[in-house]
Amino acid sequence: MPAQFAMNRKAVLRQLKDIDWAYALGDDDARQELAVRISRTGRAGAKLIPYSNLVAGVVFTLPNVNGGHPFAIDTHNWTGLDRRIIGDFLGYISARSFEHADFFASALVVDMNEGQPSHIFFEWMRSLGCLPDSSDKTITAFWVDQVTRAVQWYKVHPQGFSVLK
Repeated sequence: MPAQFAMNRKAVLRQLKDIDWAYALGDDDARQELAVRISRTGRAGAKLIPYSNLVAGVVFTLPNVNGGHPFAIDTHNWTGLDRRIIGDFLGYISARSFEHADFFASALVVDMNEGQPSHIFFEWMRSLGCLPDSSDKTITAFWVDQVTRAVQWYKVHPQGFSVLK
């Protein structure tokens, strides 16, 4: 990792292990499908995957949402709960990718209009101690580093990593 992003790996891993994943652990199939789509994006290396494309057609069955009944996210009408669910899944997948390969997989998932991850991703990175500051220059350099790491790793490990509990 470039010097400006030197982080205490053990401290980051401790923080990640302490997170209570409210949604991500509730549906193995959806979590696996999202991880596969991210892995495919990383292997291709040519372009990133928008949030809407990531979740399009994925059926979620979460015990704490919709009475436990299956549902899909309407990617044309995102709700706050939808964003929270996807954020939780992406956070968990990123925690696993950091644990296994020292990169945050959700760096490959972007807002269609902005062309980069949401500001919440970068706020999370800052809270974990991965970003020394919130300047545009630092954020861009960190993001480029994460995407580069992810693409390099997925090209060598096309099957990705396990996201099962």
